[in-house]
Amino acid sequence: MTLDRRALLFALLAVTASTKARAQAQAPTGPIRLLVPELPVLGAWNAQGLPTGVMVEQAQSILDRAGVRGTIELLPAVRLYTELLRDQGSGGPKTYGIIALPLEARHRAIAPLALTMRAAVVAIARRGVPLAAPDDLRRLGVVAVSAAGIQVLTPLIQHYGLSVQAVPSMVNGLRMVARGRVDAMLGIASVIDVVAREDGLSDQLGDRLEITTMEAWLACAPNTQDALETAALREAAEALYREGRLDAIARPYFHKVDSDS
Repeated sequence: MTLDRRALLFALLAVTASTKARAQAQAPTGPIRLLVPELPVLGAWNAQGLPTGVMVEQAQSILDRAGVRGTIELLPAVRLYTELLRDQGSGGPKTYGIIALPLEARHRAIAPLALTMRAAVVAIARRGVPLAAPDDLRRLGVVAVSAAGIQVLTPLIQHYGLSVQAVPSMVNGLRMVARGRVDAMLGIASVIDVVAREDGLSDQLGDRLEITTMEAWLACAPNTQDALETAALREAAEALYREGRLDAIARPYFHKVDSDS
């Protein structure tokens, strides 16, 4: 091998080593904590004591896509926000979570990273009950809402002064609407459409009004926005949402749980 060829080989090896070192330096380090709200359908414990639910699967998909090692934890929603606001010192794993937006004033320091789920919330009335504008909500009698929905929609329920009856499932609530036992049902529009169609209730229901849009976001603690893991998780969540994979995870859960009687 000539001197020139040896020099070229050494130069190529040096470039390769430098590139590999930069890639290693830029790789997410992990492990992290990824918190999910402990709510029916979204995050719950199965019979084997393992976390399951829409957001649990979405969280795992984000970790896998990002190549970040992490532990998914279920926490009551209030505690989840508290954990995200804790100072992320150097002694423990970084904390991320999937949260609902908009944030209350006391939680505004939490940093939203990427949208993971969006759903239109509607009220659907029994026949003969006018429901054309938001003010009509204030004139309703009893409104059916699932147990999970009550927890998520409490601010909206309080804002309109709704009188709520908790129901075990979406189909149960829609049957009550159709039979005139309640004035309306609150829920996710796409779920109502599927459940009403499959239970033969579509032509037995009255006016529909879109009230708000619920959004779930991947978020991080205030001082971890510039972490390598944060960039990887954000990019993974954005890609999965753009490709429709996070929605694909949610659909069968909403369909199965909310169509059970």
